[in-house]
Order: sequence, then C-alpha cells, then structure tokens
Amino acid sequence: MEKKIQRRLVRRVYSERYLLITLVSFALSVSAIRVFLEIAGYPQFGSDELHIAHVLWGGLLLFASSLLPLIFVNKRILDISALLSGIGVGLFIDEVGKFITQTNNYFYPAAAPIIYVFFLLTIQIYRMIRKPIKNDLRANLFHTLEEFEEVLEGDLSDIEKEKIINRMEAVDFASEDKDLLVLKEMFVSFLKDPSRPFVEHDPDLFEKAANWLSCLEEKIFEKEKFQIYLRLLWFFLGSVLVAQPLFIVSGIDEPIRMSGWLKSIVDSSLLHSENFNLFGFIRIVLQVFSGVGLWVSALFYKVKKGRKWISVAHLILLIVLTVVNSLVFYYDQFSTIIFVLIEFLVFLLTTRFLNWQSNSYHHGF
Repeated sequence: MEKKIQRRLVRRVYSERYLLITLVSFALSVSAIRVFLEIAGYPQFGSDELHIAHVLWGGLLLFASSLLPLIFVNKRILDISALLSGIGVGLFIDEVGKFITQTNNYFYPAAAPIIYVFFLLTIQIYRMIRKPIKNDLRANLFHTLEEFEEVLEGDLSDIEKEKIINRMEAVDFASEDKDLLVLKEMFVSFLKDPSRPFVEHDPDLFEKAANWLSCLEEKIFEKEKFQIYLRLLWFFLGSVLVAQPLFIVSGIDEPIRMSGWLKSIVDSSLLHSENFNLFGFIRIVLQVFSGVGLWVSALFYKVKKGRKWISVAHLILLIVLTVVNSLVFYYDQFSTIIFVLIEFLVFLLTTRFLNWQSNSYHHGF
C-alpha cells in the first residue's frame, strides 16, 4: 500500500524578516504620502480629464512584488518583494476613503482609523510569526533546503553551517519518515565534511542591526537611570492623555484658542461641539483612564516590584495603541501621527525592558 503524501504549509526561515520589511515600508510609505500631500497642497497628477491616483502606483508595485518571487528563486528577491509589497499596500490603502464613500472622499473620517487598524492587524501577524514553531523533521528539511542557497552561491559561513547542523541534531527524529531521515543524514554529512571550505561569516544589515540593538539594550537596561527615564516617559504620556480630554471638555461650549506647541499636543477636532458624540465620550474616558494608569505605574514603581508595574504600564500602552488611538485617528486624522510614533517608541522600550527583566529574573534562579 502506497504511503499517503501529507502536504502542510511550512513557514519560511526568514519569514519574520520579510514581514518586518513589509511593516516598516508600509508605515513609512503612508506617513511619507500624507506629509508630502500636506506640504505640496494635495496636487493632482494628470490632465483636466485624467487623474493618476497613487493607488494605481500601489497596485503596480503590488503586482511587481508578486511577480518577482514567481520568476526568481534567489533569497534576495524576497527582501525586494517584501519592500515593494509594503510600499504598494501603503500607496493603495492610503486612498481607502475614496473607495468606501459614494463621493470618493479622500478625507472621510473613518479612512484614517481603517488604515491604522489594518497596520495593527499586520503587526499582530508579525507577532504570531515570531513565536517558535515545532521542530519537526519535515519543516527542518524545508529550512535546510532554503538555506542551502548559500552553498550554491559559495558563501555559506562556518556560523551558518553550525546553525543548520545544530538545528538538525537538536531533536531526536527517530520516529520520523525513514526517507526523510536518510535525507537529513546526507545534509549533515555534507556539512560536516572537513574537505569542504566555508567562508568567514559576514553578517548582513539585519544581523548587524540586531546585534547592535542587543548590545545597546544590555548597556542601557542595566543602568538604574534608565528606569527613571522610562518612568518619566510614562508620566509624560499620561499627562498628555489626561490633558487633552480636559481641554476638550472645558471647550465644549466655546472652543479654546491655543497656539504653538501646546496646540499641537492637546488640540483636537473634538473641541468642536458638532463632533462630540458617544465615541468622543468613550475616547475621553479611555484617555483619562490610561493617563491616570500610567501616572500610577510611574509613581509606584519600585525596583524590587518593578516587573509588576512595568506589566501594568505595558498593558495600558497596549490599550492606548489599539483602542484609544483608533478613536483618536477618527477625529484627528493623521495630525496625531507624531504623538502616536512616540507612543509606539515608549511601548517598544517598555516591552523590551519587560522581556529583559524577565530573562534576568529567570537566569538568576
């Protein structure tokens, strides 16, 4: 009786890297488009009858990003495809307002939160991709075949060789398919052959960046001053989150006139009474709750019980980035993008510091 072939999806070795490129290029393309259009006064490219919208360029880049990996097998093509797909989806989704309204309204209020939520969903996919997967023999061989491009190109380094061997020998695959076991032994024997030359390891841009960030984190997180700076950042974000609703509520009957840097921080379209509705009320409540929560985390943080308050601040920042900012984008559109970027930066710092503390705690036992 013939053995039934099982076909299952297998994640690529560098899938996390490709998705990160897509995420960053997506965010940068949308931000760059909005900034350019605001500075340039929203110009139109075309003639009296024709208008070449940037959604067309987005579609062209998406088409190119799908064609390249269908034509070429090289790993570098996947980096380029990820970059083009990120830029393409940014150009495409930036005009979502035109395609969900009968009047082709580019400035439709719901367009900004739709773009933002779509970006958050992509981040969630990225977080799922980062989770470790089961180390079964079949997936291992797929990854080895993918990494053997380095052998064909003649630039497999000793570190890359050891990584493949360690992965193949880390688990006992005795119960796996016999044919796959034979193939595994062939790969391992090939890599262990001392007569085969291997080049000195030359880390690429992503590996260099990862190593640099890892070293930087070790230097920064070990300093006690970092905890003070992080608490100050929580307190600053909490102050802004609380201050804006106070200005909104106090200016319902008569909008408050502000100028300068204060206006850029606390100004909101909610200051106009016609825009104040149930969603506006929910936004105010959540902002105040989040701001006060960050204050409490910053004030009650202690070194011995620091992980508890870091976890609280981390949860609050997650609520701000997912729920609160979706409502903020609805009312304030992309005028709030700078402050949102600051929130993302503080969230990433808090997340990385929380993970670092957890690893330090476990290594201490």
